[in-house]
Formats: sequence, C-alpha cells, structure tokens
Amino acid sequence: MIPPAAVRAAWPLLLLLLAAMPLVTPGSYFQFMLILVFIHAVVAIGLNILTGYSGLFSLGHAALMAMGAYTSALVSKGLAAVPVLAATGFHVWIGMIAGTVAAAAFGAVLAAPSLRLKGPYLAMVTVAFGWVVWKILLEWVEVTGGELGITAIPKANIGPLVLTTSYFYYFALAAVVLAMVFQRNLIRSAYGRRLLAVRHSEIAAASVGINVYGVKVKVFVISAALAGVGGALFAHQQNFVNPDNFQFFSSVFFLLAVLFGGAGTLIGPVIGAAVLTLLPELLHGFDRIRLIVYGVFILATLYFQPNGVAGFLRLKVTTLPGLRREETPAPAAAIEGLRLDRSAAPETDALLEVRSLTKTFGGLTALKDVSLKLAPGRVHAVIGPNGAGKTTLINLLSGFYRPDAGEIRIEGRPADIRSMHGAAGLGIARTFQTIKLFGDLTVIENVMVAFERHAAPRLWDSVGRTARGQREEGRRMREAEALIAFVGLGDYGMTPASALSYGHRRLLEIARALAVRPRILLLDEPAAGLVAEEIDALRRLIRSLCEAGIAIILVEHRMELVTAISDEVTVIDYGEIIAHGEPGAIQRDRRVIEAYLGSANGNAQD
Repeated sequence: MIPPAAVRAAWPLLLLLLAAMPLVTPGSYFQFMLILVFIHAVVAIGLNILTGYSGLFSLGHAALMAMGAYTSALVSKGLAAVPVLAATGFHVWIGMIAGTVAAAAFGAVLAAPSLRLKGPYLAMVTVAFGWVVWKILLEWVEVTGGELGITAIPKANIGPLVLTTSYFYYFALAAVVLAMVFQRNLIRSAYGRRLLAVRHSEIAAASVGINVYGVKVKVFVISAALAGVGGALFAHQQNFVNPDNFQFFSSVFFLLAVLFGGAGTLIGPVIGAAVLTLLPELLHGFDRIRLIVYGVFILATLYFQPNGVAGFLRLKVTTLPGLRREETPAPAAAIEGLRLDRSAAPETDALLEVRSLTKTFGGLTALKDVSLKLAPGRVHAVIGPNGAGKTTLINLLSGFYRPDAGEIRIEGRPADIRSMHGAAGLGIARTFQTIKLFGDLTVIENVMVAFERHAAPRLWDSVGRTARGQREEGRRMREAEALIAFVGLGDYGMTPASALSYGHRRLLEIARALAVRPRILLLDEPAAGLVAEEIDALRRLIRSLCEAGIAIILVEHRMELVTAISDEVTVIDYGEIIAHGEPGAIQRDRRVIEAYLGSANGNAQD
C-alpha cells in the first residue's frame, strides 16, 4: 500500500509535469493526445461517480457526451453571428454551458423512468438510449449534418486570444483537475455517504429516511452533466463532430476506463482513461496484432486485478474528511436528544394504532384483521411461530409493503405510509431480521447517514466544502459519537461496519435506527444470535429507550427477553391474532402454548 503522505506529495509533482508538457512538446501530436486523455477522463470521472460510488451501470454515456458536443457546436456556431459575442469569445463559453445543461437535462429524462429498474435492465435501457441518440444524429440531417456531422466548429477564444492546441491543453487540464476536486469533495461529504449507503443497501438506506430514487436521479444528472462537459470540450478541440465519434463502443470504452482504472477510487478513472486512450497509439506500429494485444491487456488486468489499477495500488479514500475533533458529548446526551416532546401531541393514549390490517400475497393471506395499540414509552411484543406474519407486520408499519386493507394511525391521525423513507419521516425507524448495515462505511458513518434525515445535505455545501456544510458535518459527527457511545460502541467509531462482531452489528443497527430520532421503533428479532451477556445489555438498552418515551414494537423468539421487558404481548398464528395481554397471562394461555411455546425453538427465525 502506498502511504497517503507519498500520494499527497506526488500530486503537485504530477501537476507540474503536466503543466510543463506544452513547453517540452509544443504543438506535438502527443500534446493533442493528452488533451483527448483529459476529455475522456472528465467523462470517466462522471461515470465513476455513477458506477463506482453509486453502483449504477450505464452504457449510454457516449450519447450524453454527444448531447454536450452537438449542443455546444450548434449554439456556438449560431451565436458566432453576433459580433459582440464572437469578439469576446462568449459564443463558445455559452455553447459549452448549453451543452452541459443539455446533457444534464437528457440525463434527467433518461433517469426518471429507467432508474426504477435495477441491474442489467438499467444497462439495457441506457444501451437503447445510446442507439436512439446515435440514430437521430445520423438521420436528422437538417440539424446534425447526418453522416458528415458538423464542421467548422469555432475554437474557444478569450477576446483576441484564440485557444490553440497549447492553450486549450491548459484549459482541458484545468477541467479534469476541477472534475477530480468535484468528485473528491462530493464523495467525502454527507452527500457522498448517501451514495455509498444506497449502493450497499437500498432497503437500509430507505429505512433511515433516504429517498433512494431521488438520490439515484440526482447522481445520474451529475454524471450526465460531466459527460456533457467532456462532449463540449471534444467539439471545440476537434472543431468537428459526427455520429461515428459517439457509437456504442465509446460507451463501452468509458465503462472499461472506470473498471480498468479502479471503480470507486478517485484517481482510477483518470488512470483508465489515460491507458485506454494512449495504448492504441503506442501499439500503432503493430497493426495486425494491435487490437488483440489491446484486448488481452485489458482483460488480463480486470481478471487479475478486479479492483483496477488504483485498487491494486490501494489509492483509496475514506469518505470522512479530516474534521477537527471536538469534545464528544457524554453518552447521556444521546438519550436526552431522543426524548420525545409530547406537549404538542393530541390527547390520545395510543401513539400508534393499527386497525384491521390485512396483507395477501397472491392466494396467501399473510395478515388478516390484525389490530393493536402502542403507547409512548411502552414495549409491545409480537410473537408467534415461524411464518406467522410477524415480519410482515413490521414491513407494513415501516412502509416496505402497503396493506391491502386496514388503517394505521399515529397520534390519532391516519398515516398513509407509502414508502420506507416516508415512514422514517413520520418518526418510524426499524431494524431488520437479517442485519442490513452499510458495510463499506465505518460505524460512525453508518449513524451519521441516519442523522442526515433531519437536515438533508445540500449539494453545494457538500461540493464547495462551505463553512455551513463543515459546521453541519461536525455537528452530525459529534451526535453520532455520542449515540454509538450510548449503545456501547464508543471504541469502534472508525471501524468498518463489516469488521464488527455479530453482536456489535446488532447494536450498530439499533444505533442507526435511533439516529432517525424515532417516536416508534420496530425491532425485528434483535436478540437473534446474541449470547446471554449481549441479551442482558440489549434489555437494559431497550429499557433506557422506553424511559425516553420511545414506543417499541418487539418481534422476538427469546421468551426470557419478551417476558422481562414487554408491557403487553400480541400472539399471531397464520396471520391472525390468537391472544393478547400481559406476558404472564400469555404464558398461561392454552392456545399460545399449543401454537407456539410448546414447539418453538428459542433461536428460531421468522
């Protein structure tokens, strides 16, 4: 692994070397090729944000680049007829801005319907989009020039200074540096944590209040805008564009550049763009075997180093910036922050009321006419044999499913829970039967993601590293530190969530749910897999939450835990309630004994 200090020291030297290149090779073909590397790198950086950090695959970025190139070419040529704009060079700069906006707009149009799809289906839609754009460029001769394309595209100029190859070199270099800074600031920010959370688990991200679909659309638009920047640069470097520049292979090229260089790394897309752009030129003297060598080299690298070149060198980056650590609040401060203010709440004993909730899957009735009430500061346990419908109830209350019949009321008002992030907005948080953490993030970052529900990060604050954004980041960090200390994970803040023990993962999932600041907490078998000491710690934690006024629904098979902390118990069998009452009465109920207690295994899973 290359030491981070060595990496930081290498950046200024690399920039100086690149800045000196036009002086060493004035007007050379190699200089021209380096400009092409920079342009490809800008597009690859945008795709890396989408694919490497968000987990979304696109094979249509050449089409988005084409939108930037053609729009910039058409606008700048049209505005060149305005003498004032042509003399100042504004016609080109306006064209480049228009190209970027056009690519972003088409990215939004593409993203809105297609991002509801996943995996290969999304990739197929982007392939189709790329083909449609290419076909339009080919057939709409009156506007695009058809096969001949658009020629005599104006060179960029600043007043009388025309950006010839040497000057344009610095402009393209500045563009790729700015794109890298943009990428770094974005990924190291609260906004970047959201991207990584969505990539790792969309369900868990939604459960802490993240609008997963909205995040996907925004990141696709950002990626498309960078493709538009690359397209605009390409048009004014080449001074000519035609459909051949933006065929399907170009989209594959950009995806390969990201994967080859190292998806999810800052420098990876630049390395990939450089190697894949320059390698064919280096093999130019071997015409017969050039494509074979090119293909074998790429495939061998991806096979032996699936994390790419940057992954091999381990030039990775933590998402947490170097924040100045201030005094961490005591764990008691965390529970104080969770206390519910009931002063403005309606006069009702039930914080949550479920009325005749029913859910069917095909011909199977998972829940039928289930009703229950939950008061603030109380634990309502839901027990039953495997497959009884307990987790289905949790899924309905958290917005994962929508009921076929029945009503959910919060503080006496009907609650139309349409989504998981909508449930979080109503103050409902949950854990999962199968733990769902953001394994790529640290313990403290997992909790910080959930805190962001209360003050969604602004893109400009994230990218611009504004003072306001830094203050918010510091506040979230201190709150998260207090909360993980409260659940007993204070010594593990910078540990990756995937490296925790099973019991600690359970505690972290509860801490993340608490960061939503819920009024209602849904615990789905939190004691599963825990040893006796961990169960005892869990019992004390749940009692502390009740004292803060949080209402808890507990789905659990460990009857010793249920009887120790529950105020009331509802028993479900085959989707219907067969008993309800205090824990002691439930233990003596004959129907419960026959349906559950007499045959249940203490470690069974629902």
